[in-house]
Amino acid sequence: MAHSLIVAIDTETSLIKPGVLAPPLACVSFAYFDTLRKDYANGILHHTTAIRDVRTWLEGAANFNDVMIVGHNIAYDLAVLGSHDPSLLPLIFAALERGNIDDTLIREQLINIEDGTFWQRRTKRGAYSLLGLVEKYLPDFGMSKGEDTYRLKYGALISEPLREWPEEAIDYARKDALATLLVFRKQGENVTNSREQTRAAFALHLMSCWGVVTDPGKVSEFVEGIEDVMSAHREKLTLSGLMRADGTKDTARIKERVKSSAKAARREVKLTGKGNVSMDEETLSGTGDPDLALLVEFTKAQKLDSVWKRFLQQGANPSTPVQARFHCLVETGRTSCSGPNLQNPHRAAGLRECFVPRRGYLFAACDYSTLELCTLAQVTTWLFGGSVMADKLREGVDLHLHFAAQILGISYEEALKRQKEKDPEIKQTRQTAKAANFGYPGGMGANSFRSFAKGYGLNLSEKQAGKLKEDWFLAWPEMRDYFRFIHTTIGDEIGTIEQFVSKRKRGGVRFTQACNSMFQGLAADGAKEALFEVSRRCYTEPESALYGSRPVMFIHDEIVLESPQDLASKAADELALVMRERMSRFTPDIPIKTTVAIMDRWYKEADETRNERGELQIWRAENG
Repeated sequence: MAHSLIVAIDTETSLIKPGVLAPPLACVSFAYFDTLRKDYANGILHHTTAIRDVRTWLEGAANFNDVMIVGHNIAYDLAVLGSHDPSLLPLIFAALERGNIDDTLIREQLINIEDGTFWQRRTKRGAYSLLGLVEKYLPDFGMSKGEDTYRLKYGALISEPLREWPEEAIDYARKDALATLLVFRKQGENVTNSREQTRAAFALHLMSCWGVVTDPGKVSEFVEGIEDVMSAHREKLTLSGLMRADGTKDTARIKERVKSSAKAARREVKLTGKGNVSMDEETLSGTGDPDLALLVEFTKAQKLDSVWKRFLQQGANPSTPVQARFHCLVETGRTSCSGPNLQNPHRAAGLRECFVPRRGYLFAACDYSTLELCTLAQVTTWLFGGSVMADKLREGVDLHLHFAAQILGISYEEALKRQKEKDPEIKQTRQTAKAANFGYPGGMGANSFRSFAKGYGLNLSEKQAGKLKEDWFLAWPEMRDYFRFIHTTIGDEIGTIEQFVSKRKRGGVRFTQACNSMFQGLAADGAKEALFEVSRRCYTEPESALYGSRPVMFIHDEIVLESPQDLASKAADELALVMRERMSRFTPDIPIKTTVAIMDRWYKEADETRNERGELQIWRAENG
């Protein structure tokens, strides 16, 4: 769609610090291209006067189609502007929803996902910085690392009028905006799926800005437990010779113990890619050596101490909440998280329970039921006109129990009856079916699946894994067609796939990557759209039960809010409604189900509990 004005913006601020990811605004630099007159303008606006122009641009982007606003990591700039003047937030959300805000960083990532170079560039420091893009697209622009002298000094200029700012500070800011505009035009105005990802990135960044707090008492108890475990294990490991007196691990002795255990068990020693004896968790745990098992437990506690302790202690101060960074894109279209990884937290007992809502709030959580199987069923329906999995989902059947019944050679009704009676065989077989349903759609072979299944508490032989896969094909015959389709699409080695709905392309994919991306990407796209709409209501829609709540965690198929206590039940129900409605746009042939809970701390096992009036009740550990 043509726009009469393309405006690149960039904010300069005081420094980010713990608890403040949207720091005070110093200035807004801009560069615009008038597509009708074919001319450019470049300037800088002091924070005391910038909002009038920003509001004009946002109104043009939100209410019309004549303005396209672009930035590099623009989620940061939008959050800064929204913090500086909250009345801008409705316009920001409206412009994002209309697709009139774009991001050169996200565009570049999408370009590289399509050409298959995303992983290589992601590991190269600075590749996705503005300077990195300038070096790629504008080699003669004249931007260098030496010019960022003022990048970290704008906080000192906030109280100074623009006329007294050093020329270098003004030039640096103006050049950033102009470089962003020129990079945007070099990338091409239409990069598939970039505007949808840009709005998701904003919702994710707002979540980081708000953060989540921890319970000081629980954190202290948890940290003391870690330190006690480390101390006790260190003493035993020193006595066994696997650890030196200075606390370092004796890797030579560890490797000898691994080799001795393998020799005693008459099995091959697992080696690393470089030919060294492997010392990974699976290898050490599999030796059966109690001292090596103790080393595994020590290493886990050590990781908790070095990675998680500081975040938990930081969050115990309400003014410095844990502000994990959510990254909008990986190759499949899913998100990732770091600092700390709240999407895949350590499984240590008591870790999740350290996280609590702020005073006067509750956590309202909603997750999709078997989401990636729903999106898999939708993909196979689109590809082949229907699928057994889709039929069973429409019938309201538990897919894992259905497959478990087939494994046992009994009817679904019999399996359901035995499940209600808490039959242990049904429980175990359903767990096996669950592992197969989540593992085999990615194209795993039997050996790879054996490692995957260990995460479900299953220890399968290669023969058992192979038999399970054959049974799985009998349950879901469309999956043979699906794997043939992937083979045909990507060829013998690597190829390119295109996502349904978003049309996003992923290049350089091998078979298993392609298998996973088709349904994982669809699930991720729908979940991000749901998060954006939930955030919009939380921040800008007073009529919504979500207004005043704040998203604090996004865990792929789950959204956790911090909701005012008296609104938590209604907020959770509206959260579920929005999540189902948004996802249904991506799975029009498959019914989407959700489960909700409200809780006074983060419990993985929290479940839906209601009173006689249908209102959600606080789930606590003693309820489970």
